[in-house]
Amino acid sequence: MAHEITADFEKVYDGGPTIRAAFHMPADRPHVTVLFGPSGSGKTTILRCLAGLDRPQAGRISFAGALWFDADEGIMMPPQQRGIGYLFQDYALFPHLTVTQNIGYALASLSAEARATRVNEMITLLKLEGLGERRPSQLAGGQQQRVALARVLAPHPQLLLLDEPLSALDVPTREELRGELRGLLRSQPSPVMCVTHDSLEALTLADEVAVVAGGRIVQVGPPEEVFSRPVDAQVAAIVGVETVVAAKAGERTDGLVALEVGSARLWAIDSAERATNFFVSIRAEDVTVTTGALPSSSARNHLAGRITEVRPAGPVSRVVLECGFTLIALVTRQAAQDLGLRPGALVTATVKASTIHLIPR
Repeated sequence: MAHEITADFEKVYDGGPTIRAAFHMPADRPHVTVLFGPSGSGKTTILRCLAGLDRPQAGRISFAGALWFDADEGIMMPPQQRGIGYLFQDYALFPHLTVTQNIGYALASLSAEARATRVNEMITLLKLEGLGERRPSQLAGGQQQRVALARVLAPHPQLLLLDEPLSALDVPTREELRGELRGLLRSQPSPVMCVTHDSLEALTLADEVAVVAGGRIVQVGPPEEVFSRPVDAQVAAIVGVETVVAAKAGERTDGLVALEVGSARLWAIDSAERATNFFVSIRAEDVTVTTGALPSSSARNHLAGRITEVRPAGPVSRVVLECGFTLIALVTRQAAQDLGLRPGALVTATVKASTIHLIPR
């Protein structure tokens, strides 16, 4: 379509993997598509093929009606003619140039006056005031990232490509800049494709998430849908659903289905497919752990279990339970201390039927 980016291509590495990508995204408005998946899955290759840095062996790529690549027609538009801004994972700043010179490098076609005006706009937008004469080695990591972003935004790209934009930063800086980057991307007129393997980054930045696994895009959708309703067990594992176990459907009543999971029984909202065999997908934050008397709750599933492991993870603890199958819960570290959660403790795990996602298998 005239106002879309459409891509359907295949990139084959000699003696290595084959990357196949088919997708479309709007080209005429701000929209952030995040390519999400584990390292080595093919995310950066997709980005590089869009940029024209890698040449696919088959397929077609077009932007708003303009043909960027067509293997059958022998068309391969050079990167510099595609009007893209590409942020490399290591930022690729010129070490011998100042902040002002790095940003202005992308504006060589402008007059000196227009270039200076645009550089100053970028310095203000990216909060780099007072740093214009410094070189990259004199900047903190977060400041280097801002300079790199300023450089790719300065020439008004029609498409912005970001390769792991926050991965080179330390954790405190990454947390500080994550929300700021989202606001910046929303304020720009260009669509964005961003690569990350960080789930929090994907949830923060994305309007749409494309999960990449084994060189394929395996699920595309809004971030809340992809992360809460993965299409299969592989995607569930990639997006970080902690409990994915096989189950068999039994009794069905009032829109609910009883599931035999290991030696336990769970109730869940019945799947539209009304299949017999499923994977049960349960996020750790949807599991409530209590001790003592059975909790007063409208939840359908109360599972007696024994804790096998408690793993601290920053401000929370990951609690592994054996309750007829292995179930993982996420609780605050304070709650874990207050409840006396430790290996061997007997507890009740409560899971609402509505939070259990069923994947037919």
